[in-house]
Parts: sequence; C-alpha cells; structure tokens
Amino acid sequence: MGDVLVFQGVTQSHNRFLAVSQSVALAVVGALLLAAALVLAAPASRAAGAETAAVSCPSTADAATCDADSDTIPDTVERVVCGSATCATGREDRDKDGVPDWVEVRACGTVTCASPTKDSVGDAIPDFARQIVCGSATCVTGNADQNANGVPKWASVVICGTTACATGHEDYDADGVSDAIQLAACVIGRSGLASTGATIAIWLIGVLAAALIAVGLVLARKRHLFAAAVSASSAA
Repeated sequence: MGDVLVFQGVTQSHNRFLAVSQSVALAVVGALLLAAALVLAAPASRAAGAETAAVSCPSTADAATCDADSDTIPDTVERVVCGSATCATGREDRDKDGVPDWVEVRACGTVTCASPTKDSVGDAIPDFARQIVCGSATCVTGNADQNANGVPKWASVVICGTTACATGHEDYDADGVSDAIQLAACVIGRSGLASTGATIAIWLIGVLAAALIAVGLVLARKRHLFAAAVSASSAA
C-alpha cells in the first residue's frame, strides 16, 4: 500500500512537472512567434511610412515644396531625372557636361538642356546658374547677390547645385584658393560691360570718321586733278 502511495505521488509530481514544462514551452513559443511577427511587421511598417510620405508629398507645380527623402533634390526633379521621388543620387549626368542632371532640370526642365559655357549676357555667369538664381538667362545677378555664407548665389549653384549650399571652403582643384573666389574673380560687372560697350562705340565712331575724312581727301584730290586736266585740254 505504501509503495502504491509513493508511486502515485511520483506520478503526480511527474505530471505537474510535465504541465509546468508544457506551459513554459508554450510561453517561449508564443514569445518567439510574437518577436517574429514584430520583425516581419517592421519593414512593412517602414514601407507603409515611406508610401505615406510619398503620398503626402505628391508632384506639384512648386518643385521646392516637396522632398520626401530630404536629399535637397525636390521630388518633382527626381521624377524627371530617374522616375521616382527618391531615386536620384545627385551624381547623374546623362550628357557628361559637368552639370548634374538634377541641376539641369531645375534650370531649364530636362536633363540635357543646360550648358556649362553658355553665357547670354557675357559677364562670365553661365545661363543655367542665372536661371536658378533669378529666373532667366539674362536676369540681373552678380557677386553682390550672396548666400548666408557670403558666397555669390550663382557661384553656389555652379559649385553644388543650389544657391545656399556652398560654404566658401570648397576647393575642387585643391590649389588653396576656394572655388567661390575663383569663380567670382571671373565675373565682369554690368557696369564693366557698359563701359566696354561705350569704348567700342567710341572707337567705331572714330574709325568711321577717319575713313570718311580719308575718302573726302581722296575725292578732293581727284577733283583737283580732273579740273587741271580739263583746263590743260581747253588751253590746247
């Protein structure tokens, strides 16, 4: 009888141990499943967040208002460059002209429309930079129109794509002279252009006057010779 009681006690203890073990196992499995669910849900949540950002920042007429990935390249510009609001790296240059595609799009609408050398005004400020700074290829800007870092806005566009991005410390050719200083030194002020034009006009007027005087002298000489010849003929 005693052996039976002992056996029953052992059996009950074993059953309780199995029950506890099963409960612990179920708890561990539940925790693992929950963790796995959270891990799997995180990318979906991030994707949903990205999609929400894209939806909340659609293509608009004002390219400066939306930048879903905060890379300073407006979403509307990125869509033109590579097809979505977050795909551009800023290094794309389809026509290999040294002007990044996104800067060309901001300046004139396509990835190949700008030229680094075209200068309609003749003051050494490229048209594409002027278009971004003040809206057209011939609008008024110059070294005095500066960003918060004291860099001319047009030079900042040439250096890094926007009017505000250049700090004045950029030195692309590593010659110890900042890019901003080198670019600004090339600019001919509009007053200089006016002075040059006036000087050219004065020189042209002077040359024209000298030519007219020379022609007049030649004609007077020919008239004198003709008169002398007529006189000699009459006397004969």
